[in-house]
Amino acid sequence: MTVLDKHRKADGEVLATELLDPPFSFFDFVEDRFGDHNSLRRVFSLARSFNAKSMVLERIEACGIIAEENEDILSFYPDFLQADLLRLSFWKEKIEESVVTGLANDDLVGYVIVKNDKIESEAIDCWHVFEAVFAKYPHDHNCVPCPQTYRLTVDSCSFEIQGVLYCQQNQLNKACAQVALRSLLSRTLPEGDISYRRINQIADSVNPGFLPGEGLSVPQIRKILQDFDIGFNDVDYTDYTDEERKSLPYQKYAYAGLESGGGSLVGFRLAGRDLSAEGKHIIPIYGHTFNKDTWAPDADVVYFRIGEGVGYVPSESWTSSFLGHDDNFGPNFCIPRLYIGNDKVDYVVEIFKRGVLYGGVQAEALGLNILYSLLPSLIHSTSRWIKRLLTWTIDQRVVFRAQALSGDEYIHHLQNLRDWLGNSERQEMCDLLATELPEMVWAVEISTPQLFPANERKLGEIVLDATQRLELEDDSSLNNVFILARLPGIYLFGGDVSEGKPQFTPVSSQIQSHTELITF
Repeated sequence: MTVLDKHRKADGEVLATELLDPPFSFFDFVEDRFGDHNSLRRVFSLARSFNAKSMVLERIEACGIIAEENEDILSFYPDFLQADLLRLSFWKEKIEESVVTGLANDDLVGYVIVKNDKIESEAIDCWHVFEAVFAKYPHDHNCVPCPQTYRLTVDSCSFEIQGVLYCQQNQLNKACAQVALRSLLSRTLPEGDISYRRINQIADSVNPGFLPGEGLSVPQIRKILQDFDIGFNDVDYTDYTDEERKSLPYQKYAYAGLESGGGSLVGFRLAGRDLSAEGKHIIPIYGHTFNKDTWAPDADVVYFRIGEGVGYVPSESWTSSFLGHDDNFGPNFCIPRLYIGNDKVDYVVEIFKRGVLYGGVQAEALGLNILYSLLPSLIHSTSRWIKRLLTWTIDQRVVFRAQALSGDEYIHHLQNLRDWLGNSERQEMCDLLATELPEMVWAVEISTPQLFPANERKLGEIVLDATQRLELEDDSSLNNVFILARLPGIYLFGGDVSEGKPQFTPVSSQIQSHTELITF
């Protein structure tokens, strides 16, 4: 047990076990115990959506990072008091006589830890969600890469649940930025979580004496990510013109963070009519929906981008909504991808998986350059799929999807690929590649609008070394990240540059046509 997960494993005093069939009302339960609380209403709505049949209510002791939080608040407010700390868990089965013994991890649909903070001198008496985790919504086209496993104790029994941590600010030792960072970094860091004390200590080194309840600045967020050795791309739009904002749409960075498994932060300005002054808010984005039947990607290429030279169709085009949390409203919302206007977004962060040193936006750009460099090596191919790829590339109808994964994960994917005729790759080829791949790679998958959305298949991928830093003004550094391209019937490996043109070494492949996409 570590300090970072000690609060989840604290023994609890069972106060009640509720069967959730009618006439039990979550609305009455929330109002009677917690008052008017949107986030808790959302939590209970999620429990209903999973058809939860029971709820266990426990009072737990403050320990680990919750005890740290209490100490930190007390240093700001000497009359602070933690008035209550409750853990509520939701179950698929009816629990009789408060007994969870014999239930399995799959029976747990979610849990929430709620905390009541009181400061008499500030007239504060508020409940907030310290954390909550719910299982992924059971929809095939809700994509949540790299969920974390959280371990907790309920009535002295141990359970696990996979999901993405939701946290709520209290405006005392944490605001929206701190809770958004904890939500995403808890699934990225090897420790499996992060304390608000550590976040605020790093932030204080940038701006000594800052008030944590007022949130974090861009330099503070950057410093926190750097100190935890988390790679990222970010764009601070505050000094950008409208045209510059359009040229760097925040959606591309947000989506790239999702596909790389690290997630994204999106910060925006508030514009509600009830606001007395302009405010700012930041939310964590951890997944996306996938609409295989959307018309937009085909129409965009044929009707609306003729002659623009865009080069490819990003897989983002089939995303209708991002999946994210909003600590004001609750966990696990669909956020329409185009709902927050570019003119409202002030800041976006694409967070990389550990060991990855450049982002998905750059990986796709490199993949496009490399694909065009490969064309002379493919022009004489007799493969019908290669001929189709040549046509689709010239017509700018190739789809790119950049995936960050370990070298071992790529080899596992390669070993399990089957083309349309059932062919698989030679084991000796897989074994040879396994000895050459770096720890982390970008696999830029190549597909077409007729294969990618409906069938979730591809023609191949361009594999890049993700562990090297890019020096964008140095062309040789770009060439150094290329490892291989795998296409129907052929691998192409990098070679020398002759007369300013890259040369590629071909090696045959047993896989002759399209295969399934990378999935996690």
